[in-house]
Amino acid sequence: MPSEEYVHLGDDDLGAVIAYLKSVPAVARDHVPIKLGPIARMLLATGKMKLAAGQIDHANARPPSVTPGVTLEFGRYIAVGCVGCHGPNYSGGKIEIGPPDWPHAANLTPHADGRLAKWSEADFIKAVRAARRPDGTELNPVMPRGFANFNDTELKALWMFFKSLPPAPTGER
Repeated sequence: MPSEEYVHLGDDDLGAVIAYLKSVPAVARDHVPIKLGPIARMLLATGKMKLAAGQIDHANARPPSVTPGVTLEFGRYIAVGCVGCHGPNYSGGKIEIGPPDWPHAANLTPHADGRLAKWSEADFIKAVRAARRPDGTELNPVMPRGFANFNDTELKALWMFFKSLPPAPTGER
C-alpha cells in the first residue's frame, strides 16, 4: 500500500476509505508472510530501498479536508496520488517505484516537451476516461485505469492544478 500517498488524505476521505473497507466482505485465504530476499535486504540495509512507513513525517498533523470543487486547492489534493509515478514536481520520467522495464511516466507540467502542453481540458478528460491520447494511441497500461472513474469536478480540478505547475523538462524531478 502506498501509505506515503494516503497520509495526505483529509479525515473525511480517510473515514470514507475505512467505511468502504469495512463494508466489503472478508476474503478467506491464507496469509502468506512477506519474506525479503537477499537483494531486497541489502537494498534496505544500504538505504537504496525504503519502506513507505519510513518516508512519512509522523509529526505532521492530519491535513484538513478539502471541499470538492473545480479549484486549484482540490486539484492539488487529488494530485498527491500521482506523485508516486510522475514525481514530486509531476515532470514524469523514470518511475522509481516500479520494475526497471516500466516505461517513463508522462510529464504533467505545461512544459513544451510534455503532451499536456498541447492538450485541451477536453483532451485530458477524454484521455483519462478512454485511456487513449487525442491522437488515438493508447495510454500505457501502467497508468491506473481507475482514474477513469473520476467525476468531471475531480478531472477539471486536476487539469487546473497541472496547468498551474511551473513547466519542468521531462524527468527533472
